[in-house]
Amino acid sequence: MKTNTAVLAALLMLMAVCTTGCDNQPSGEAFHRGRELLIKGQFDAAESVLAEFETQHPGHALSSRTRFLRAKAKLGAGDLPQARQLFQQTIDRFPKSDEADKARYKLAFIELLDGNTQQAEQQFQDIVNQSRSIYIAEAHAVRAMLDRQRAE
Repeated sequence: MKTNTAVLAALLMLMAVCTTGCDNQPSGEAFHRGRELLIKGQFDAAESVLAEFETQHPGHALSSRTRFLRAKAKLGAGDLPQARQLFQQTIDRFPKSDEADKARYKLAFIELLDGNTQQAEQQFQDIVNQSRSIYIAEAHAVRAMLDRQRAE
């Protein structure tokens, strides 16, 4: 009987640990809820949920993604200055992350949306010059489009 009790206690302990994340990180439920709100186009609600998650769980394994998604929520809401700031913070705080690479592309895109064509061109060219960026093809295509527009 003691063995069954010990096994049950160990199982309950394991379940408790895994609800906070088996990697010793708090559960990402709020992160996923914020991500879903973003996908549904509920930008203000998504940013709020993600900001709360970020505040409650500093240093979480999802921190770089959280900051990046907050920036995307601001972009979707049309708040270009805040989106720009959050994308830049993603780069500054998580420079080697995939999200930093994505944020560089988004910043160039924001410059284009904001009518800062020369700045956008330079940022897209910087991406093209980075051999490790997953956005080389997109940046190259945008640069080519801008070159065609200038030639017309």
